[in-house]
Amino acid sequence: MPELPARFGLVLAGHTHCGQIVLPLVGALASASRFGERYRCGIVREPGRITIVTSGLGASVLPLRYGAPPDWWMLTLGPMARASAPR
Repeated sequence: MPELPARFGLVLAGHTHCGQIVLPLVGALASASRFGERYRCGIVREPGRITIVTSGLGASVLPLRYGAPPDWWMLTLGPMARASAPR
């Protein structure tokens, strides 16, 4: 996410429901993000940061999903690999 300080190497996000209603060949009918499709769903890799956006298990006020099934992720976290020392 552009507003976050660079020290955050991993961002876990939700609440977009991955579009909630996603039509084939059209895509999501609406986006809850001002960044459009970039952070709608899935893994976004940027220099120094990984953002993971899940569809979650619920729905919004309208209990409907189409083309964006609910999901949950299990992550295994560990220490970051150290950068190689310059030679």
